[in-house]
Amino acid sequence: MAQVIVLATSKGGAGKSTLVRNLAAHWFNIGRNIAVIDADPQASIYNRHDIEGPLGKMKVIAEPEENVQHVIDEISTQHEIIVVDTGGFRNRTTIRALIKANLALIPLKPSADDVAGAIETYQLIKELNQTAELIQNPIKYRMVMSMTQHGTVISRHIRQELEGASYLILESEMFHRVAYPEAALNGLSPCITDPEGAAARDIANIVSDISKIL
Repeated sequence: MAQVIVLATSKGGAGKSTLVRNLAAHWFNIGRNIAVIDADPQASIYNRHDIEGPLGKMKVIAEPEENVQHVIDEISTQHEIIVVDTGGFRNRTTIRALIKANLALIPLKPSADDVAGAIETYQLIKELNQTAELIQNPIKYRMVMSMTQHGTVISRHIRQELEGASYLILESEMFHRVAYPEAALNGLSPCITDPEGAAARDIANIVSDISKIL
């Protein structure tokens, strides 16, 4: 059965789709059997996926409706890892994807609005974990800092505040780098276009942290 990783937050623009694309590209590039479910109504990953390009053989499915839960079940025996992108809001699609998650990643940029969205998403996961369906096998979660600048006070402050309040945050961060949007123009990732570059190393560090959790 596949490990299911769901990216979710109630705040749009937090870096969900960017992180999904780059995690999936990293795993694909090292030979893992990976599938992506694009459950974001904007479908930016699905729409930019080039079946003739370097990631062409990676399975990418658009499923922005409540059927996402069944799609995960249908393909879970065919893949090692399934990464799910969700919309930047709380809806049934996001909830049903989270119910199937082995790990929920909650990205947040260093801003007050993103922190509020991340905490709201954590509260949703906490509610789901109290249901009869999940109480014996709760969803694991981690917040992950995205689009951060090296050494900035606000990033350190937000991390310290969240950790001080006992929220779980990945040690690694997805730093703000122009390599991400440049590669995304062609539906790609720095893991493909510049595998020795700083952005690819950032993603490798995040993958390493995820592996320790799963």
